Amino acid sequence: MNNTLSLSLQGLLLSFIILTLGCAQQHSVHVHDDSLSFYYNDAKAKEIFFSSSADHFTYHRTIKGSGDVWQVTIPLTKEFSYFYIVDGKVTVPDCPHTVLDDFGTKNCLYIFDM
Repeated sequence: MNNTLSLSLQGLLLSFIILTLGCAQQHSVHVHDDSLSFYYNDAKAKEIFFSSSADHFTYHRTIKGSGDVWQVTIPLTKEFSYFYIVDGKVTVPDCPHTVLDDFGTKNCLYIFDM
């Protein structure tokens, strides 16, 4: 009986780990004293740029860090819209706030303290 219970718990734990890994967050933002770091998780990407209205949509090359996480740091700005260019394709990740751009598509919207 103990062996059966142990196998059941191992199965539940394995299922939880698989679900957790499958739901890894693709995109996150970290606030520093005077800057913002944006992180984008993509195992297949060869090149990722970050672009925002904070500096008239200048392309900023991201740096691939550990694992499959790409990162860029920009000066802190209170509110702006942004997107990524992943291997030449404009990409808007899931984000809590969005705004329509001048072309009728959505961009992420960063709002400080929200």
